[in-house]
Amino acid sequence: MASWLRRTRSLAVYVMSGVACTLFMAWGLPLLLAARSIGPEDAPFVSWHRDPASDLWQDGSPMLLVHRATFSDLYIAQPARGTRDFTAYWPESELQTTTGETKYPPQTVVLAPPSEESSKWVRIETTLAGWPFRCFASEAWFRTDPESGRSSMPEFHAGAYIGLIGGRHILAPLRPLPFAIALNVFFWASLTWFVVALPREFRRRKREKYGACDACGHALDPTAARRPSQCPECGAQLRRDPLGFARSPEMHFQNHYTWFVFVSSLDIMLTWKILDRGGLEVNPVAKIVIDAWGMHGAIAFKFALMLWVIVACEVLARMKRSAGKFLAICAVVVSASPVAWSLFLLLYHELVPA
Repeated sequence: MASWLRRTRSLAVYVMSGVACTLFMAWGLPLLLAARSIGPEDAPFVSWHRDPASDLWQDGSPMLLVHRATFSDLYIAQPARGTRDFTAYWPESELQTTTGETKYPPQTVVLAPPSEESSKWVRIETTLAGWPFRCFASEAWFRTDPESGRSSMPEFHAGAYIGLIGGRHILAPLRPLPFAIALNVFFWASLTWFVVALPREFRRRKREKYGACDACGHALDPTAARRPSQCPECGAQLRRDPLGFARSPEMHFQNHYTWFVFVSSLDIMLTWKILDRGGLEVNPVAKIVIDAWGMHGAIAFKFALMLWVIVACEVLARMKRSAGKFLAICAVVVSASPVAWSLFLLLYHELVPA
């Protein structure tokens, strides 16, 4: 029962992560881009027409302008007047390009208003947002102002009006597309699991399979270079190590190596500072390297020397742990000595200038 609850709780965490990522990609990211005047209107557009070669329309043909950006799409439906009855004709579900290719707009795009209101509107903009699937939609309906003849303030459907930025009406789409939302949640939850849980599960299974005895649970030494064939606690036969001689055990003195890399890096930075202020390198080996290859060569030489010392400590520790630890401590102390001397010189020349 406890295992089932733990798995349910873990699954709920990944589902909530998928929901959060879905909402951010549908609302947060497009709004952040819109705040910097970046939107689907800036994407290249293509026009889909209704009977583009027909002569039934007075001014062009019913058209759908399609702007496809990375995180949102914009579909602009525009009507045309008939040559005989001057009725407004809107795009339909089957459109064509100028080259004669047939196109089918998404079913979530509003192509026309209700038939009794077809002459009242001059443009309908449908915005689809979300990634990788468009999962929320909103519309902006424009009508002509009878006094000025221009488009008036649009009416927003299924969206939260944010404001006017850079001459554009910013709208957060609120009309959900359930199937696309489910696909997005599944995608982001799976991606979260692959990034977070999968490596952790591999490490856990490896520890369970090759890091402990199956019979008594005795934990084996993770720093051992060679895995024993029998459990030292109960004598049970252990599973064969699939990595064999190529198995890479844990390092013995990780804290010592961290300090060693830290003080060695400080030595490089302080040496560069002293040379930049007119000082001299007193280490004859480092002076030869700097004269031959400059500071870039000195950095490469220093890190190669650090790697060699760490490998030497690990090899020595597998033969005698105390000797490897002594070498690691000596490496930290020796590397820290020039750092302390360089700091003293810099402070001295800063407080007592020549």
